[in-house]
Amino acid sequence: MKLYFEDQAFSFELLRAVTYAGYQGAEIGECLATASRIEEGNFESWFIEWAKTADRTYQTALDCLHKQHKVSAREAFLRAHNYYRTGEFFLDGTDERRMNNFDKSVQAFEKGMELLDSHYEIVNIPYGDTALKGYFYGAVEDRKHALTKRPVLVFIGGYDSTLQELYFCGAAAAIKRGYHCLVFEMPGQGEALRKQNLVMRHDAEVPVKAALDYLETRQEVDHARIALLGMSLGGYFAPRAAAFEDRIKACIAFNVFYDTFDSTLNLNPQLAQVLQLPEEEREQMLAFAEQNNSNLRWMLNNGKWVFGLNHRYELFDEMKKASLKGIAGHIKCPILLTMGETDHFVSTDQLQALLDEIKAPKTVRVFTIEEGAEEHCQEGNHALFHQVMFDWLDEIFEYNLINA
Repeated sequence: MKLYFEDQAFSFELLRAVTYAGYQGAEIGECLATASRIEEGNFESWFIEWAKTADRTYQTALDCLHKQHKVSAREAFLRAHNYYRTGEFFLDGTDERRMNNFDKSVQAFEKGMELLDSHYEIVNIPYGDTALKGYFYGAVEDRKHALTKRPVLVFIGGYDSTLQELYFCGAAAAIKRGYHCLVFEMPGQGEALRKQNLVMRHDAEVPVKAALDYLETRQEVDHARIALLGMSLGGYFAPRAAAFEDRIKACIAFNVFYDTFDSTLNLNPQLAQVLQLPEEEREQMLAFAEQNNSNLRWMLNNGKWVFGLNHRYELFDEMKKASLKGIAGHIKCPILLTMGETDHFVSTDQLQALLDEIKAPKTVRVFTIEEGAEEHCQEGNHALFHQVMFDWLDEIFEYNLINA
């Protein structure tokens, strides 16, 4: 699927931004107007134009808030947040503008959430000698009284996710279906990376355990109905955590990863020869290869940042650690595996490899071009993904089912 741009990375990130319109995170006119001013393939142009749109939308939100127009202010704050997030996407991790832009994005989001009609709170999850930031959303049905005991969806992101983005991708859909939802930052994401210098780790079961321990302290949690959803690279994180955690009663891989190194080389076979070179030549070749490939340039630069690396080639050693080989077979809970028909981030062999190893009850859903959901993480049709996932989860948990 292409939206406005021919450059795959630019088209996909624009599609990603537009998709959040379903929960007031975007308007297609604002997004396309912004795209029309961007020089295709130019990361600097991308940042500058999205920043203009975000600033204008944020000022609209402030004006509405000042005049006490609650709904208008909330929706404008949420759109401004998404436009700031989208603009930051291609910036180098060391770019000084990135932190300021991120702060604006978080501020806009949290101002919008303060105007939400249902329960929302910022939480801190104890993690070693620090804490991981999260948001706890209460089911919409509980908005007029204290939270009641309900199933909980724990939702984690991936290689470039922010905590705030997860509201549009799953939390908003969960709470209107009667689920409480906990979203939180893993190391290498959001403030954990930017302000605490916590880099990404392959052993996702460690931070997920911290989140589950936190849920033990909340009375409104139905501990027999805790589901874990992982988006994008979270499609590796979530099954890995489920293999180590019996407290997870259902798992959803929001696009599958079995072995990230194998998948990356399958999609970029030319990298195999580059990785055989001596380190200095390897780095030079990767720097050259990324010049005309926006996806590769972003993947390598983002990887250096989120893993705290010095060189591009070191990213592939981290990828080798992020594998479910010999681990997926330990998953005990039911698992839903989803994938887009033309996912450009995940090679097609990943799904079958997982199916071959997982012994637990498993359900597969491949989203198609005909459905307009063929892209990575079903950008372009989240409503369909939410329908498939929550219908499956309702049946697994015997929850929300209509009595004939």
